[in-house]
Amino acid sequence: MTLLAVREQFAELSGRHDLVTDFSGDDFTNNASNIGADFFIDSGQRLLDRKMSFTKSYAWYKQDCAIGSYKLNVPYCTTIKRVYMMGIAGERNEPVKKRLDYMKQEFPDIISGVTNGTPLYYTPIIINLAATQSLLTTANFTDEFTYDSGDIMFADTGDHFAYNGIWWMPPTDVITTVSILGRFHSPKLTGDTIKTYWTEMHPDILLLAALYSLERFYRNREGMNDYMTAILDAAIDLDRDVVEEEIQDINSEEV
Repeated sequence: MTLLAVREQFAELSGRHDLVTDFSGDDFTNNASNIGADFFIDSGQRLLDRKMSFTKSYAWYKQDCAIGSYKLNVPYCTTIKRVYMMGIAGERNEPVKKRLDYMKQEFPDIISGVTNGTPLYYTPIIINLAATQSLLTTANFTDEFTYDSGDIMFADTGDHFAYNGIWWMPPTDVITTVSILGRFHSPKLTGDTIKTYWTEMHPDILLLAALYSLERFYRNREGMNDYMTAILDAAIDLDRDVVEEEIQDINSEEV
């Protein structure tokens, strides 16, 4: 189903005709007159992303990085599970995950002082500054600090709220494809034709989550409990699928 179809069902099931463009005129499109349905549907999708384990919540993010690269910011990533790297030789390398404090101690020099090579270690990094410095840019951050800016996403390079990041050492010595296996948020529901895992494979669960969100904002605890019970009942098999896939045909001696 597209978002348009989900929006129509949401209006029908909730009875909230005022949350779509023109219910009586059979107009459920997303335009300036659409005053609320998408907010609750998107809220429901975020709820499902947070609460449910499902196979499609894990995905690959792959990016070519130039010689001398040492970090990568990943959009909509909530959890980084594995990092692999492959250069021109075609050999896959899996750098070892380390704590950030280890990386800072092991590689105390500025990045330009570290010899390029095959990355041996990586760590998840914090890419944002504190709120009082969150508007600093690549052009003016030196008004407040001079060094150790390599892991920061400044205001003019992107919205850090939507990103997670990793930092590896040493920097790459060849053009390298970095492959990150992680857990990702579903794409934001914008536009009538957009599809996500939830709209396409489980629109019924998405609708229950959207209706739950509606009840939550109107502080109807009884309605919330009823919808959450229905959501958990409908989604329990998704968790089972993940567990079954993870344990299927695994040889304990190889783990």
